[in-house]
Amino acid sequence: MPALAHAHPVSYDGPVRPTREQLEVLSPFERASFKLADALSAKTLSPVSSAWNSVVMGILISSCGSRRFNVRGLENLAPFGKKDSILLAANHRSFFDFFTITAICYWRTRLSKRIFFPVRSNFFYDHPLGPAVNWAMSGMRMFPPVMREKEKKPFNLYSVERCVEELNRTDIGTLLGIHPEGTRNKNDDPYTFLPAQPGIGRIALGAERAKVVPVFVLGMGQSIPGEWKMNLFSPEQHPVDVYFGAPIDFSDLRPKMGMVTTQKRAADRCLDAIKTLAEKQRRDAAIRDGRDPDAFAPIPKSTDRAAAYGSGGPVVPKAAGEHAGHAHDGG
Repeated sequence: MPALAHAHPVSYDGPVRPTREQLEVLSPFERASFKLADALSAKTLSPVSSAWNSVVMGILISSCGSRRFNVRGLENLAPFGKKDSILLAANHRSFFDFFTITAICYWRTRLSKRIFFPVRSNFFYDHPLGPAVNWAMSGMRMFPPVMREKEKKPFNLYSVERCVEELNRTDIGTLLGIHPEGTRNKNDDPYTFLPAQPGIGRIALGAERAKVVPVFVLGMGQSIPGEWKMNLFSPEQHPVDVYFGAPIDFSDLRPKMGMVTTQKRAADRCLDAIKTLAEKQRRDAAIRDGRDPDAFAPIPKSTDRAAAYGSGGPVVPKAAGEHAGHAHDGG
């Protein structure tokens, strides 16, 4: 496996470029979509997408959830400002999860408004309407693309390298949002989780300049009209809970960051930190609803005994069984 790019913060003289072999696995339309999003990611154009997301997406998310938001743990982001880089590791129940998290970061923190979401390439990079929707929904910040097809996997090495590089830049702060589960969890129980994928572990270990902050979000659905209705008429009955944890420590894992097993341990640590927040949210929600907070067994953790540092202290694992891959799937 190739070494992770930029294991230490570096000065910035232009983004890392995909190799010819990595670009050749893409279709002509995918290459064109990538190059467009890549051009719009430039520091000089960041204010354009930031303004779009602040106004257009800000209005959308505000209309869907402003009266419903129950935010906890923002003190964990308070020490950081516009020049700091943050890797947000969140669960994934709804297409609007990271839009909600982003809106809160925009409105209630001093963090940079330059944000990226690695996204599955399906539709956003391979469909004629994909780039237009990518712009409309994120200012083209659903980037870089992550390929599903086996024959296109070489490009994913570039996407991971680009994420690490963006987070390690010293000239500008960047927020990067990623889902350790790798795809949307459609299980009816929001307190069960898919296995953590090692892609986020590779990014978390390589991006030494960034703080890795876990997030658990629950309550936002898939229907914009439905969210509008709940926000307008019944916000107290349909809260949107967003819990931020303290930054996760990976210093013990970085000496062996090139090993897949170490990257998997880092990914499990991210997911366990999210599970710790999920457990806190579940107990808080039970008390809020007048239910017994001890009615359920604790959410099981991975076998990594160093897991979940930084989200309320070390957690003793309850069960084994996490497996091993990367990003937001756009759905």
